[in-house]
Amino acid sequence: MLQAIRNRAQGLLAWIVLVLITIPFALWGIQNYLDIDKEQPVAVVGDREIFEHDVNRVYEQNLAGLVGVEQVDDKDLKREALDRLIREELIAQETIDQGLVISDDDVRALIQSLPYFQTDGKFDKRKYEVSLSSQNLTPSQFIAQVRQALAMQQYQKGIMDTGLVTKPQLERFYRLKNQEREIEYITIPLKNTNQEIPDQAVDDYYQANRSVFRTPERVSIQYLEIRLDDIAKEIHASESDLRSLYEEQKQHYTSEERRRVSHILVAIPPNADEKAAHAAYEKAAQIKQRLHKGEDFAALAKEFSDDKVSGEKGGDLGFLTKGTMDKAFENAAFQLDKGAVSEPIKTAFGYHLIQVTDLMPGTIKPYEEVKDELLKTHQRNLAENKFYELGQTLSELSFEHPDTLEPAARKLDLNIKETDYFTLESSEGVAADQAVKEAAFSEDVLHGKNSEPIELTGDRVMVLRLKEHQPATDMPREAVKPEIVKTLRLHLAKEETKHQADELKKKLQQGMTLAELAKAQTLSLNRPKAFRRDSTDLPAPIVEAAFKITKPGSGNATPNVIGMENGDQVLMNLLSVKDGNPETIDPKELEAGRHFLAQAAGQAEFGALISQLREQGDIVIKSAKAKE
Repeated sequence: MLQAIRNRAQGLLAWIVLVLITIPFALWGIQNYLDIDKEQPVAVVGDREIFEHDVNRVYEQNLAGLVGVEQVDDKDLKREALDRLIREELIAQETIDQGLVISDDDVRALIQSLPYFQTDGKFDKRKYEVSLSSQNLTPSQFIAQVRQALAMQQYQKGIMDTGLVTKPQLERFYRLKNQEREIEYITIPLKNTNQEIPDQAVDDYYQANRSVFRTPERVSIQYLEIRLDDIAKEIHASESDLRSLYEEQKQHYTSEERRRVSHILVAIPPNADEKAAHAAYEKAAQIKQRLHKGEDFAALAKEFSDDKVSGEKGGDLGFLTKGTMDKAFENAAFQLDKGAVSEPIKTAFGYHLIQVTDLMPGTIKPYEEVKDELLKTHQRNLAENKFYELGQTLSELSFEHPDTLEPAARKLDLNIKETDYFTLESSEGVAADQAVKEAAFSEDVLHGKNSEPIELTGDRVMVLRLKEHQPATDMPREAVKPEIVKTLRLHLAKEETKHQADELKKKLQQGMTLAELAKAQTLSLNRPKAFRRDSTDLPAPIVEAAFKITKPGSGNATPNVIGMENGDQVLMNLLSVKDGNPETIDPKELEAGRHFLAQAAGQAEFGALISQLREQGDIVIKSAKAKE
């Protein structure tokens, strides 16, 4: 299960994501920052303290990434969360020790590319500032976090990109990957048994498995919930308000003029003197004369342009908007008529001849078209402050009156809602949220106190308290006796079937053939065609077992018994093994294999480095709870 976490956390951007998602970009989130001074660290790495709320944050991220994974152990997840924080802090400190530096341009580019700070695909400075402000972070603090994350990514990439793969390693990989095996097998079906099960056996099983035969602990709750959307719906906006907002945000509804541009570049060599620069101008002017006489721009670009990449495409640079090119180039491009060619324009790269091949004028969405969107924006903007204020009031009143929700309900004009019974494993509605379940089964709530405010997705906050509690109880023996009898009979049937398969295996080892055994037992003999380890033509347990069996020697078959999930037993002979031939592999597949092995080697190198840093680092884990 821990490996599943690691598999889903791989990738060079994982370090960046870890830092960035510490900010959920919701207004109800400051609580995490209020009591840090009072909280004792669970671990210390160098001079950096790691707190329980840090571990819980990563734990929730891991849990969200394991949707669909069964048998998740909370203790393992908590331990993995702490390990992850320690690893990342070791890397962060190592990047500082190594003096890794990230430029302001790289930091700016990443921040502006984050969808959290974008509106209609473009960086929204206001959204950026509001998001940080809501988390009590200054831009400089956030920039420092991003800079550190990028440095960590750079460090990891520098190690992982050093993975090397030799030709013998690659050949061995493909010999094994494309290996084919040939088998024969018979299936011994699960025995049917109605054998009488003694009462003592039933009782023994019941006593040994009492935890299985328990009704789970159940609770029902009362709760108060504040929704940002509900607050927003009650806010009215005048025509004047919406038109003012439209003018303020008109840039969001404006698409800039775009021009498709082609160019021919006559480059000026670095440190060129005035004579060389003049020669470049003269060459550009001569090309312009040929264009004036009617020669094809694309053909001349392909022949003469020193920008070979665009030259192969007839000089095409695609669609451009203002602010993306050199100022002199841009001014010329946006003054030309469609189809016209500029005079030679000088930039830092040389002289350009510019042609505009297509125009897409800028447009502004009319007020009436975006009125509904403006109304929602206006309502949400005004609702956010009220949402925060109501959340504060809910928090204060539920704390001041820990044994009831009534005062908070009256003050906030909210209805106290209730749920049916639910368990930690099975719930629906609002109780399906993991944070709600954890709060409902917490010691404080089970002892009659109101919960702490709980942040929910979709800008919602709630406080809950216990309505009714049903502890886990043992189910009566007689009530579960039929189930126990069925289980014990199935166990006996599987044992009998396994015994029969083992006896047949002995006969194979004594010289009988599988065909003779199949005939004697009136079973079907299966001889599928040779298959690889990724085959889906056979049941997975059979394929897996076939590739675990030792190669047969001197032409002798290798017998094996495989238990199937349904209780059947499969008696298999491994007949032959044929290694893959690396020389027949497509070059693209070989390169993909090389990349895979290099990546694996790089990850191994990086893992070894982390282990070394951990051994050498000054790490103190203070909480026994975190180490469980």
